[in-house]
Amino acid sequence: MRLTSRQSEVLEFVRGYLHEHGMPPTRNDIRLKFGFSSMNAAEDHLKALARKGAVILIPGISRGIRLPASEAA
Repeated sequence: MRLTSRQSEVLEFVRGYLHEHGMPPTRNDIRLKFGFSSMNAAEDHLKALARKGAVILIPGISRGIRLPASEAA
């Protein structure tokens, strides 16, 4: 899977946050970390990562971001 540099940064943030806190970040956590002006920007990055198979998004859940089984192991 080919990720842009920003997508790679977001993915690394999600991984690190999961490791440190034991739960995924919210869209607002991502927005604040990267200085996005809206949560739509964070959501757009997550959707791009999901399309590329880097994360799994669970609709309707604030922290509904999961790593694929191969990533989580």
